[in-house]
Amino acid sequence: MAQYHRLGVDALLARVNSPAHYAGGEWNSRNKDWDAAAVRLCLAFPDTYEIGMSNLGIQILYEIVNEMPDALCDRAFTPWPDMAEVLRETGNQLFGLESRRPLSEFDAVGFSLPYELGASNILEMLDLGGVAVLAAERGPDDPIVIGGGASLVNPEPLADFFDLIVIGEGEEILPALLAELRDLRSASPDWRSAFLKTAAAREGVYVPGFYAPVYGPDYAYVGIEPRDPSAPPEIRRLHVDIDHHVRPLKPLVASTETVFDRASVEIHRGCARGCRFCQAGFIDRPVRTRSPENVRRLADSALVATGHRDLTLLSLSAADYRGVDDLIGAVRGDADNPHLRVNIPSTRVDAFNVKLAGALQESRRGSLTFAPEAATERLREVIHKGISEEDLLRTAELAFSSGWQALKLYFMIGLPTEEMADVEAIVRLSNKVLQVGRKHRGGRARVRVGVSTFVPKPHTPFQWFPQASIEEIIAKQDVLRQGLRDRAIKLNWNDPEHSSIEALLSLGDRRVGRAVKRAWELGAKLDSWDEWHEPEIWKQACRETDVGLDWFIHRHRAEDEVMPWGHVRIHTRPWVLRWEYDRALADARGDQQAIPTAAYTD
Repeated sequence: MAQYHRLGVDALLARVNSPAHYAGGEWNSRNKDWDAAAVRLCLAFPDTYEIGMSNLGIQILYEIVNEMPDALCDRAFTPWPDMAEVLRETGNQLFGLESRRPLSEFDAVGFSLPYELGASNILEMLDLGGVAVLAAERGPDDPIVIGGGASLVNPEPLADFFDLIVIGEGEEILPALLAELRDLRSASPDWRSAFLKTAAAREGVYVPGFYAPVYGPDYAYVGIEPRDPSAPPEIRRLHVDIDHHVRPLKPLVASTETVFDRASVEIHRGCARGCRFCQAGFIDRPVRTRSPENVRRLADSALVATGHRDLTLLSLSAADYRGVDDLIGAVRGDADNPHLRVNIPSTRVDAFNVKLAGALQESRRGSLTFAPEAATERLREVIHKGISEEDLLRTAELAFSSGWQALKLYFMIGLPTEEMADVEAIVRLSNKVLQVGRKHRGGRARVRVGVSTFVPKPHTPFQWFPQASIEEIIAKQDVLRQGLRDRAIKLNWNDPEHSSIEALLSLGDRRVGRAVKRAWELGAKLDSWDEWHEPEIWKQACRETDVGLDWFIHRHRAEDEVMPWGHVRIHTRPWVLRWEYDRALADARGDQQAIPTAAYTD
């Protein structure tokens, strides 16, 4: 590896708008001795500092790896365009915040991708860091580039950019991989090939270079074939016992404000509710629960270590945690700060009750969040949401009467079998909730309505459904804009152009990687940010690389179609997903007859 001196970062910081994003030195950061480390990892988050520093997964892995005696773990985030320009102009490379060493000098660079629209940022960070974008172009002097995160449960669209991909949770596999890398890198000049072969034998590790996709006529994807003896035909998603991995105990404290500027403790991983659109609810099975004792230990340690006065108890469905109201009280009682605010994310309408309202009242700051997702009974049956309008209005009554002044309601449009009447019902239901609020809070009552566009996700019962066209989504958004005109209702929606690229990166096969690379070459970056996302770049990239955007996202898939993610196995059996798909269609028809499982085979 070519010698590269520690960068003189300070001169660069004087030329950018947010120097604190690149300065390092945060409270609780671990600045380990570079020369004393036997293996060095840079955790690279493919979005900006204020997003990445709010990611709990990065905090967990950073702490775990740095607890290895001979390992060093550093961090890097996608720079804002002004810093990227300065790096290129001065001939410097993107660097780790603590070591101030370029990414090219690390033994491994690990990306965690929690959402698909970070794809172009991965290429940007590799290029800025002096690392070849394509795995096939890396040699013995280059770091191993590792991918992970929920959005790589379909690894194929980004397969060409990673040397290996961890399918699933990384708390146990990442230290093991680093130990192997440490031993093999110093033992053989052919260490790279030896390491990848060893890694491929581990459960949950996918080495894309050991597989070849197969295509048929009419643009069809036929499947994927191992082309190396060490490559297993299937990759099973990894799960860990979160009650065994009690981290992070000393979270990093960001130097500037972040999107979630508070301490966070995970109390559940997974969700047993089975909403048919929800990828996390299927891929994170089985549901695992952290004990109240360990939740309290984590909360107390995080609050002492950070000084935060806000704490969030994280879960896909926090209200389903048994005794969550008592847990909130215990966490607050453990804290030295009598003004500690304890919150939970979006709350199940049918799980909100008087005890939970009372437990959260001490932290009341104006709003509670509920996600009915759909506004009609029929469509909620289709998506398996399992709540009624009466449930929602009763919950609104309880919340407003308990002192909250605002409710946030999350819906989706473009759901399978949705009709315009379902969209119009969002208007009616939101106004009903506002009227409940005004009964208790008068003119101070507020309702915030967030409406996102449905994106079909791999490993869910809705993976066979197409995404609605952009024209359909715009028409439905117009209905909402026209109907939700009360000044006490604030409507937010997302750009359907964003959602179409998200769907492409969710549902695509390895050919989509060509479009990702071309889009980045054309200037795609920070695609999750409205001010930087340029849909025309992606459309041009798809045209130039012969990637059929409509073919991937706007077509109904046949029951027997081979999916690009078919070689990845999750806890839920494939036949269960198809059974739930058929049940969704039966619910759309109002067919109450049970569908037997005997006809479905794996």
